[in-house]
Amino acid sequence: MACNNCPPDPKLKKDVPFQIIEQEGYDDTPCNNCGARHLDIVMADALAVMVKYGCRSKEARLFDVGTPLIAIGCPLAFSPRLKTDDLILIADNIDRQVAEKLVDIPEIKGIIKRMGTPSQSVGILDTNSKPHIYELLAGCDVRCDVVASSFGELCIYKSQSKIHIEFGRESPEKMQVLEGLYMQGHLTGKTVVDGFCGPGTLGLMCVLAGAEHVILNDAWWTAIENTLINIEANKEILGVGIKVEKFVDISTLPDIGDEPVHVAQAKGDGIVIDVFHGDFRKLLNVDEVDKFDICLIDTYPSVDATGFAKDDVSGRMIII
Repeated sequence: MACNNCPPDPKLKKDVPFQIIEQEGYDDTPCNNCGARHLDIVMADALAVMVKYGCRSKEARLFDVGTPLIAIGCPLAFSPRLKTDDLILIADNIDRQVAEKLVDIPEIKGIIKRMGTPSQSVGILDTNSKPHIYELLAGCDVRCDVVASSFGELCIYKSQSKIHIEFGRESPEKMQVLEGLYMQGHLTGKTVVDGFCGPGTLGLMCVLAGAEHVILNDAWWTAIENTLINIEANKEILGVGIKVEKFVDISTLPDIGDEPVHVAQAKGDGIVIDVFHGDFRKLLNVDEVDKFDICLIDTYPSVDATGFAKDDVSGRMIII
């Protein structure tokens, strides 16, 4: 948020050539009280660097800089004020030299080069698909979304060059689904499988909702790495105790899992969280996963998830 001394919104025009913005002038100095700068000012500085080193023309607009991702993301009704390492930028048509110049801007934490089109999901669509990942050119790509529900809030960290970019609205549909299950008594004291867990968002939120046993699984290695980070980062609010027991060295796991591997387990306060790396279609054959009450299937929008729920599950709930 802007402090009481922050300059007002600069109201920079995002759809006009940079040379016009430059001619009109803008104050790029940080607030003399809190040290923050408006997002648009930081983006204008980034565009100035891009123009200087030749990866954008003078005709480029602020819209052409790239996609800004706030390092700690939460729904805002206004453009944020940024401090050191508060922004990760996803950009097209950029090289490492320019990226290294951009991370010299204090507010920019990392530069990611977009590969393919914005509509292509980052990660894997299926265990038989080729991974689609972006390239981290400079700095760090780890950022955090503050995910809120009626059960509480979690900090979900993501390696954003390799994990699907998904920033929830103030009341995202997936949280509404979980809240509905909770109100109907389907989560408290239950065993929940999050079959395509990504960084662990839905499964860990089920822990907050009172689930007794949560099984997190994903075939994508980076998702497992991020899930373990998120269990550690949120362990106080999750109540899983101080230590997470790891059964394997995750650096030895393949990028894409096949037969499910039991990676880790966290216990505490009547809660058990198990983490698996493998193909979901083989997960339900694993002894530790044989008994569950609800299975969450959250695939990418372009994937027909109904095929993953075709097997008889003896009346247990499958939520897509």
